[in-house]
Amino acid sequence: MLVGLPPPLASPDRPLPTELADAVSHGYNCRCVARHFGLDPVAYQELPACSLSQAEYDALLAEAFAVQNEAKRLAAARDVAGAQRAYARMRQLAQQLDRVSLEVAAVSDLATVCYSAGDLRNARQCAEAVLNVFALSTAAIVHFGQYAELRMIEGSREVAERVLISLSTEEGDLARARELLADQRRRAAFRKAAEPGQFPREQLDPHGADELELRILEVRVQVAAGDPAGARDAIDEILTSLDRLADIAEVRDQVAALQAMARAERARIRQAGGEEADATADFLRLNARHEGPTAAKFAISLAETRALDGDLRGAMAAIVQARDELAAAGVTGDVAEASYALGSLLLLAGAAGQAREQFEHAGKLWAANGDTPGARRLAAALARCAAADGDWTSAEEHVAQLQAAARESGEWLECLRADYLAAAIGYERGEDPRAVLDLLLPVTLAAQEYRFAFASAQARTAWANSVAGPATELLMVLLTQLGETRLTAELIERACAVGAYPEDRSLNLTGALPALAPAVEDGQLPLAALGSVTSSLPLRLAAPPGLRWSPSSPMELDAWSQLAAERYGCGSVPGTVETWPAAAPGRETFILRYADAGHTYLSWRTTSDLDSVRTHPIDADLVDTARGFLAEASPTPREGEPVAAAVRRSLDAFGSFAAEQRLARVLALNLLPADLVAQLRRATRPLLRIQPSPALAAVPWGLLALPDRRPDHALDADDVDTCFDSDVRILDLADVSLLAPAGIPRREPAPAGPPVYLLDPRIPGQSAFGELGSVLGKQTAASPLIRHLDAQLAAGPVRPAAARGLDLVRRTDTDRQLLADLLAEPCSRLLFAGHVSRIQDVHGAQTALHLSCSADLPGTAAPIGAHRPFTAADLALSEVDMPPRVALIGCASASDFGLPEPFGVLLAAVAAGAGLVAATVWALPTSAAVPGADPMAELIIAVDTALAGADPVAEVCAWQRARLAHWRERPEPAHSPIFWAALTCLDATDDAKTWVR
Repeated sequence: MLVGLPPPLASPDRPLPTELADAVSHGYNCRCVARHFGLDPVAYQELPACSLSQAEYDALLAEAFAVQNEAKRLAAARDVAGAQRAYARMRQLAQQLDRVSLEVAAVSDLATVCYSAGDLRNARQCAEAVLNVFALSTAAIVHFGQYAELRMIEGSREVAERVLISLSTEEGDLARARELLADQRRRAAFRKAAEPGQFPREQLDPHGADELELRILEVRVQVAAGDPAGARDAIDEILTSLDRLADIAEVRDQVAALQAMARAERARIRQAGGEEADATADFLRLNARHEGPTAAKFAISLAETRALDGDLRGAMAAIVQARDELAAAGVTGDVAEASYALGSLLLLAGAAGQAREQFEHAGKLWAANGDTPGARRLAAALARCAAADGDWTSAEEHVAQLQAAARESGEWLECLRADYLAAAIGYERGEDPRAVLDLLLPVTLAAQEYRFAFASAQARTAWANSVAGPATELLMVLLTQLGETRLTAELIERACAVGAYPEDRSLNLTGALPALAPAVEDGQLPLAALGSVTSSLPLRLAAPPGLRWSPSSPMELDAWSQLAAERYGCGSVPGTVETWPAAAPGRETFILRYADAGHTYLSWRTTSDLDSVRTHPIDADLVDTARGFLAEASPTPREGEPVAAAVRRSLDAFGSFAAEQRLARVLALNLLPADLVAQLRRATRPLLRIQPSPALAAVPWGLLALPDRRPDHALDADDVDTCFDSDVRILDLADVSLLAPAGIPRREPAPAGPPVYLLDPRIPGQSAFGELGSVLGKQTAASPLIRHLDAQLAAGPVRPAAARGLDLVRRTDTDRQLLADLLAEPCSRLLFAGHVSRIQDVHGAQTALHLSCSADLPGTAAPIGAHRPFTAADLALSEVDMPPRVALIGCASASDFGLPEPFGVLLAAVAAGAGLVAATVWALPTSAAVPGADPMAELIIAVDTALAGADPVAEVCAWQRARLAHWRERPEPAHSPIFWAALTCLDATDDAKTWVR
């Protein structure tokens, strides 16, 4: 009598395959099957299952399923020891029942449990065993025609293969990982193409959840292949897809598990890329949603963040507590991670000996578990410990071991990190600086180039801060020590080239609203609530093209870039652009570029001698001092500071000529080197072209005083006057403008025509006296600005069409649609005066002009009440072409240079065709700050007049010179530099560049 599965319907039509000799069947004993069909049973084994009654069989089968459910529960709770015991019992029952399907289900699940516990050796053994048994069982299934059983063990093979995908990925065998992924997708496609009823519904993946799990595994392959940028983009897309499946009852539990898996993966990617805040947020959510050993695992990552916030002792205690809990659960892999994290904190605290003990403990667990990547991490950790102790021989041995393992893995990112550690230790030890340079320079170039592989601005910035930044800082220090002036200058110019968006002008400003961003509550206002640009937008910052140093000389970095490409596989952008502007006829042009890399570095040269360059490191403390003085005097509100309070603070700081002069002198002493000052004094009305670093974006360069002598030691603020015999400012000697980054694409400007005025637009839902209210205040026919506009109307047509000057201010129709219509026709200049906002310290695409745009107009920003801001992203994505000259008069409209990625409304205007853009480096107080005067109107009139003239830069500087004279003569609030010194021109008209990405 047969028990268990139904008997086969037909006798096997061929002899017993050789691989089934001495083998059992797939649900009942082969010997029983042979007897059932009257075959010779001699070739078959006889097992205890043959003697079970149906009732006994059913009871054991029910127990097996109950044990399996309990094992899965324990595994989900990360009770590894308990899960292993339960699966051992399940295997015993499977053998009693002669159910291979139950056996392979237990072993495949054990593979997953072992992998999650970090026991990679046993995980591999279990997974490989499932595949071996699967092949044998398939032969028996085919021989006896029990295809239903094949469907049952198919899922176990999928589980085992997914463990092998992860193991192959971690061990660097990416070819096999990709092959296994392809096999799983091929079989999934076969199942879906089969006739209905051939496979159970759960194996057809009707909602795509299984495919999303494969995509998560693929993300791990991307990371291992050295593409964390692609991995980060992919994991965000996966989580979005999982969110869409979360409410489907059929896959709710599976989706919840995949969401946890994907979020943990994203947190690790973010943490490795330096996105600490976002990674911490992920770990916090995961920790809150789990308990027991699972929560303990995430608590380790949270403790590391806690240490970075200054609570080192508390972080260590949290890791020890988590490690104890993980050890009790048998999760040896996570125990190793805890010891490694504890060692890292101890090393940070200066306890290298104790740190080494923790690292070695982690290493023993990794070795026992067969964790190959752990060996590389151990070598790096021990190298750092040895270096901290001054044991350079041991440090070199560990680094050599790390480099060899990284090369063997074939992962370029591991090679890069290993080489950086080798260079850092070599520099610290005092090795031959040239040998360190040979290693460090290609590492730095590769790390800098790879930043542009990230689609997310936050990820690019984090990568720069955590990977490219430290390498660049060390490299700049080394080059300065070696006196490598040219390489230092080229690196500065490379950093200043920045990047821009590729041409993808896909946003129709007159079309339907795309569903891009949610609305913001009415009570929230600009700096806090300006809508973010979503990750779905086609805005990917591109690397700058290749650079050329001078007409007679290419970049010396080109050969090093080629070496970086050979070592680490990073590519380069085809084509080259010049890094210098054309010389102004009849006068000398100075080119100054500042770059932040720990300290701030300045390079300067002149158009009369492009191949002679000077570089200067400016100590970070000096820059911080300058920024502190400037922040105190600037009317730009600090975080949480009301606008009115910021204006009062600024007027107090500029309350006297002596106070303003001290600011100008402090800035000059800290930011201008002696050789530059000396050459400026010798030149005849030179043109000073400056590209500031983010740290120096708010500096009013023309206001800086020129010292007569340099101090031989650091000075207190009260002593700076000893370096000056007079009050000579840069404005007194030179015309000043900002230098457009070489990497920003240019295009031919639009044809000339009437001027376009967008003056103080009415913003929907905002009071005239509110935070987004009027910047001009009440204007009348007798107001200076209105008289100026009337004169413009008398001289010729303007846009939008108006009968009088008053009709050009406080309009309700000056929205993005009107802007697109106005700029579709030829125009000579665009003058905007109104509100400009940006979120602090983020992507330039989120800087915005506030036009009269209602919330129902298309755009990339979330509405603020009834209003949608017009962002730099909107401009970059739209088909708007800018006129040759543009003025953006608003709060810190030139703040692009202060962002990690300086591509806001200022540079977006250049990329859209503007050759010259007048803007301001800090927030402009309105005329209400000085009753009885109208400095805002004076500035707008001066800018409009200059943009209509032959040389706008010279005319703006001449006007500021006159303002400076009034300030010296009568230092009253109405003449204060806070109203006029912020104005600057970004000039790209004379750089002879026209190229479109």
